[in-house]
Amino acid sequence: MLKKNIKVFGLISTLIFSVVLAGCGNSAEDTAELGGEEITIPYSDAGSTVRSMVLAEVLEDAGYNVSLTKVEADGSLYAAATENSDTMHMDGWLPNTHEDYWDKYGEDLVVYDNEAIIENPSVSLAVPEYMEDVNSIEDLKDNDELGESVDWTIQGIDPRNGVMAKTDDAIEDNGLGDWKLNESSEMEMIKTVQESYENEAPVIFTGWTPHWLFETLDLKMLSDPDNIYDAEDDSINLVFNSGFENEHPAAYKIAVNMAEDWSQNDENTLMERIFVDGDNSQETIESFVDSNSNRIDDWKKDTVAE
Repeated sequence: MLKKNIKVFGLISTLIFSVVLAGCGNSAEDTAELGGEEITIPYSDAGSTVRSMVLAEVLEDAGYNVSLTKVEADGSLYAAATENSDTMHMDGWLPNTHEDYWDKYGEDLVVYDNEAIIENPSVSLAVPEYMEDVNSIEDLKDNDELGESVDWTIQGIDPRNGVMAKTDDAIEDNGLGDWKLNESSEMEMIKTVQESYENEAPVIFTGWTPHWLFETLDLKMLSDPDNIYDAEDDSINLVFNSGFENEHPAAYKIAVNMAEDWSQNDENTLMERIFVDGDNSQETIESFVDSNSNRIDDWKKDTVAE
């Protein structure tokens, strides 16, 4: 009788162990492994700084070594992402604003557009609200008084950015032939706008939102009736090297989960704290991650952490 009970107990134990192993096997199939440890995220001051810093912090917590690399222009983001399977960026204004860069580099890249990081960003020319008679790009056409007040100059940024290419096209093809586009940098554009704003002087500049400048000054985007900037269908998306997901499956999953949960409010809050209030950037990002621990846990769900 005892031997029979031992045999039955042994059989039951074997069945339970098999079920447990089977369950573990299914879980492993659904869990994204870390993969390679080194990841590079290029970013620019043109918008992707805060979200790139947040992702880097989360990936570091998950066990990766992340290099945040600042670049000066949109084209550099795409060029950098083609270099190896360890690279991605978070600033794909697609399908229109960055169309030229996608055409040039897209063969080696993958865009995640099932859910955008930011829906419906805007791109156009912009002016301060106190320029009450200027509300549309149409208002620049054949407007001698306005043109002379700003020396017929539109303040731009680095010429390698998508908004600059669109503005060049506008000047050439849309009745703005009297105007010239001043190529400089984002920081120079910001300085020009701030100085003009302080003196309530007229200024016209290449603008886009989200951007922290619109959080601190009373500015407005000009309407674009000719659809010069062709940005109405754009969204800001994750852009990966084509080998990234295979090389870093957990990092890919975390980035995708973040994109699906990120909000315009997250963007504006962090940009305001860092760029307007002057808070320490790393401390601000760490505080955001700590205070949103439940959300971060969801981003890392079904990935191997630590």
